[in-house]
Amino acid sequence: MSLWLAWMMWSWRVAAAERLALLGRVAAGVAHEIRNPLASMQLKAENALAGDDERRRLALSGMLGQIARLNTLVSELLAFAQPRQPVSQEVRLAEFLAERIEEHRDAVEARGATLEAHTAVTTARFDPELVTRVLDNLMGNAIQHATSGPRICLQVTREGDRLCLTVADTGPGIDPQLRDTLFEPFVTGRPEGTGLGLAIARAIAEAHGGRLVLRHPGGLSPGDGAVFLLELPWLSS
Repeated sequence: MSLWLAWMMWSWRVAAAERLALLGRVAAGVAHEIRNPLASMQLKAENALAGDDERRRLALSGMLGQIARLNTLVSELLAFAQPRQPVSQEVRLAEFLAERIEEHRDAVEARGATLEAHTAVTTARFDPELVTRVLDNLMGNAIQHATSGPRICLQVTREGDRLCLTVADTGPGIDPQLRDTLFEPFVTGRPEGTGLGLAIARAIAEAHGGRLVLRHPGGLSPGDGAVFLLELPWLSS
């Protein structure tokens, strides 16, 4: 057997092992995310059967909340497993960024944070719906992890044949234990999160022919927050 063939077979085995390991983590994550709402609904149903009308009303209300959680999980699993292909169109960046700022204004103010956006690019071509999903996930994570008074900055530049969108914050940075697996399914630093947001966001970036990376993990000093980079191919208008 030639060295080249042996190397190819070894590479294939490693790739297959990595895929199986990822599949195992996904399966475990799905089981965990489904089991918790089911256990909660079972308990509420048992309480409803043993209680009066008011107790049944409260139990049913709680069960509807858990059903909504499961529906969200199913939707995100479908988005991860079957990502929609991008439909690129011309986007006016100033207006696009203003919409993202407005969408998150209430959440930002509730956290006592500030959110700003800057663009050195007038127009670009990408799928605005899918890129919105990526940016909303990154900005939402930054807001959720914000402590009092942080600043979150969304910036757009062009670097050669790439359109670069960065989301930077002055929060605590990314937990070192999460950095290596941050974009894997069901990896999350939030108890209420599904851990699919960043996995879907990376899949969207790759569907555009781009990439989503953690440019800087932060946490080296106070105010040294995380910086995420969404890099897309530059498409001529």
